Amino acid sequence: MAGALTERDFVDKLAKAGFSEIEVHDRAAVSVDDLALYPLFTEEIIELMRTLIPADRRRAVATSLVVTAKRREEP
Repeated sequence: MAGALTERDFVDKLAKAGFSEIEVHDRAAVSVDDLALYPLFTEEIIELMRTLIPADRRRAVATSLVVTAKRREEP
């Protein structure tokens, strides 16, 4: 799964999708420069972010998670 969700929403959606023993193992800040590496973010969007987001906040505009979970067995 990917998307713009809070960590709690992400974990809740995994649980609703049938996963259990959900654990978040790592969190890492994602910067505007990191986002520029993904084709989802056009040059225009990255430039807009650099214009609108204060310089001191551009190093952490999102958080990347490493999560493990087990698929629940169907009854």
